[in-house]
Amino acid sequence: MNLGAKYKRHAAFIMPLFRRNKIISNFDLMIDNVDKLLTKWHADDPNRVHLDIVQQSQQLVLSIFGFIAFDYDLETLDGKDTNGNELTLALQDFVSAFQALMFLPFRLGSLYWRFNPRYRRARQIIQRYLYRMMEQELAEDEESRVQRKRTCLIASLVSSLQTDEIAEAAKSEEDKRGKVSLKDKD
Repeated sequence: MNLGAKYKRHAAFIMPLFRRNKIISNFDLMIDNVDKLLTKWHADDPNRVHLDIVQQSQQLVLSIFGFIAFDYDLETLDGKDTNGNELTLALQDFVSAFQALMFLPFRLGSLYWRFNPRYRRARQIIQRYLYRMMEQELAEDEESRVQRKRTCLIASLVSSLQTDEIAEAAKSEEDKRGKVSLKDKD
């Protein structure tokens, strides 16, 4: 299977999550997260100016993304220090590294990513959590997975990976090794 077909199939699983009706179905979740942020602001000293509004807006987006994509509370808006949530810190480090890269030339940026210990650690943590989420998703029964596939990014990706495995298992040994038969050359 060529890379283009694989990309299209994965996009077919993911894109329905970003359609209007899916966003509308998550609208309450978004409002709840905005309400959490506003409650946090109201609880602060009224004489204090919110100088870190960009960071707090990023935390809001990260919280919404965590719920929609992974059905996971990243605890970014709880009003407490996020030092206890390893995944949240890793995602914040990852976003910070990505922001730094936006202003660097490509070659320098790739070196930055390769040798930045904070980014590499964050990437390992994110990868570990994603594998754990995938294992949990695979442990669910088939009916639950089918239902969650429509609303959760991680469930859609796991379903897509299973489809890949089934397609790969159905291939002949010759196709698995990458040999092209005479029929395919025509």
